Amino acid sequence: MDPTLEQMADALAESGDYRLTRRLQPRIEYHPPDDSPKLIAAVVDVETTGTDPERDKIIELGMCAFEYGRQDGRIYRVIGSWGWLEDPGIPIPPEITRLTGITDQMVARHRIDEDAVEGLLGKVVLVIAHHAAFDRAFLEQRLPAFTTKHWACSLSDIDWRAEGIRSSALEFIAYSLGFFHDGHRAENDCRATLHALSAPLPQSGRLALAVLLERARTKSWRLWARDAPIEVKDLLKARGYRWSPGDFGRPRCWFRDVSNAEKLAEVVWLRANVIDPDHEVWALPLTARDRYSDRCWCWGEPIVEEATD
Repeated sequence: MDPTLEQMADALAESGDYRLTRRLQPRIEYHPPDDSPKLIAAVVDVETTGTDPERDKIIELGMCAFEYGRQDGRIYRVIGSWGWLEDPGIPIPPEITRLTGITDQMVARHRIDEDAVEGLLGKVVLVIAHHAAFDRAFLEQRLPAFTTKHWACSLSDIDWRAEGIRSSALEFIAYSLGFFHDGHRAENDCRATLHALSAPLPQSGRLALAVLLERARTKSWRLWARDAPIEVKDLLKARGYRWSPGDFGRPRCWFRDVSNAEKLAEVVWLRANVIDPDHEVWALPLTARDRYSDRCWCWGEPIVEEATD
């Protein structure tokens, strides 16, 4: 980095009249090594031909593996980052090429190195994605080794709005934290996600990764508004429920994922506003092993007593 440019940038930032964002430079270390216990995690990202994992295909996979502190969520050594293009066997839609810059010619005859991916996953205890429900569904279809891992989501497992960041889009988070990157390429997005997770959050001051780990370790529940009358659909939407259309064997029903601490209050609300008193509230327990998985679509069990978890 040109020292003159750095001096100019510092002067602009110190004036208080300018907000500075710097291009993300790949790092090999965030905190120097110490004797605290460490684990290995990987940030993953996929670019695809579309949004439906049953029909669309992966065209690029990015992975970035790193060491982190089990107790405090500090990021230590960045082990490395990798990117693989893959020929989907179908033409890449023009809108995907416009978004990612990836063309049919670029992916022709390329394939993800399955042995390399499985070797990396063998060392990893946690997989992180910035929209894990999307990435996990595609990766479990393509690479079954991902089904056995614990997952966390840097989009959903951190309350970015509570931290003063108005959007959870990766590009906006990066801007709010003072950096930018060349987005919509898998390896670049992995590096950007990792950099965001290394930062202290603007309001709480806690490390972003520490917050994500705390949420990932907490049991949550998928509550189903089973047999809800159509008249309450607007009430359910306002409460944060989403509609499962019943395709691919999934339940056709309104549902909401809540934390273990929120479960009791949500059951009480469902009984008071939606569920017939003679009907049962059904709940599916979720942990990091199955959370965000496209396989995680079943009724679970009826809640017999509202006061028990």
